[in-house]
Amino acid sequence: MFGGRKKLVMCQVCRGLIEASTTTCPLCGRESVPKARISAEHLTAGGNFFSLVILTINIILFVLMSIVEVRGGRGAEAFFESASNGVLDDFGALVPHLVREGQWWRLVSCNFLHIGLMHLLFNSSALFYIGPQVEDTFGSQKFVFAYVGTGVASGVASYLFLPAGSAGASGAIFGLIGLMAAYGYKLGGSFGRELMRRMLIWAGVGIVFGFFIGANNVAHVGGLVAGGALGLVLAPDAPSTVGSAAAWNATAIACIGLVAISFVLAGRVYGTEQEKWNQREVKLRQSRNAFKLVEVIEAARESVDQSFNIINNPAGVHREDAVEIAAELRRRAAEVEKEPAIDERSTAIKQRLVELIKKRAKSFEDSVDASMIAAAASADREAFDSVFDDFTNWIESEIESLPALK
Repeated sequence: MFGGRKKLVMCQVCRGLIEASTTTCPLCGRESVPKARISAEHLTAGGNFFSLVILTINIILFVLMSIVEVRGGRGAEAFFESASNGVLDDFGALVPHLVREGQWWRLVSCNFLHIGLMHLLFNSSALFYIGPQVEDTFGSQKFVFAYVGTGVASGVASYLFLPAGSAGASGAIFGLIGLMAAYGYKLGGSFGRELMRRMLIWAGVGIVFGFFIGANNVAHVGGLVAGGALGLVLAPDAPSTVGSAAAWNATAIACIGLVAISFVLAGRVYGTEQEKWNQREVKLRQSRNAFKLVEVIEAARESVDQSFNIINNPAGVHREDAVEIAAELRRRAAEVEKEPAIDERSTAIKQRLVELIKKRAKSFEDSVDASMIAAAASADREAFDSVFDDFTNWIESEIESLPALK
């Protein structure tokens, strides 16, 4: 839309408006034209160099995260689905409690990460559309400043109002939308009003869509407001004086340096969050195993108690009853035996219980008359009470320290 507009700057001698691409003023012949901007617009006809740079960075980071996931054991789906929490956090996702611990750089780096291929494609298409318009209208220095600045603002909003972590370029993209909407408002006329209306409609659709997919609308609104405020004070087009050009060059370089420093700091702690998430997974697995072991041993306790109470049957006991009890006990022993190990103490308790249950089952299997069945039913009561008491003590001392299941 804005690709055909010529960049005009003011000659520092005759004060005439001339094309920014010239180095010598065609009006007065003096070499007093402001220095070229930091962008490499001569490399791209549409003045979208830094828009493409950001797109490239986003794609490279997504591919790198996918490669890490593949090396960690995932298949080709890693290139389509979201990276794991540990990988996202290690690459610099916004994690509020880590920001509170001093990792401020996550407010910057989170704007270049994406949660899944669809997330990347959606934001990339939006950036590909809006980025060149902003860069063409305001110049590359101001574009870099607007992208990084509104991205950080969206991260701050998310940090302040959302407890969950997040990642994605959409906060910065909404910032660019707000910037262009404010520019349209300031421009006025039919063109300005149409531009503002189009930007606001796009922002509204994005926010409504965000509610349906569970996107971070806090970051979206934060970026949009920051971009709108910036658009009200930021002048369009390139700097018109040598001083302002130098100031904006320095600002853009500072923003680029901030992004670079953020990822350097992310690299310095890389691996720590993956290790934390791996430890969480181990503890969660232990928690599941522990609760399942409790369930299985409680069922075994019930069967053992029933085998003790068989002698109280007023109808008497018979060989068939003993065989049935033996089969039930062996089934319970097999269930306890197949449960995975949790720690040495519970494993020892489990082995003692399995041995006792199997011994008891054999006693019932070998019983051929009522007296032998009665003897089998009354055997090893103290041993069973001891092993079940030990298991209860283990539960009280160990299972409460395990993480709750979610």
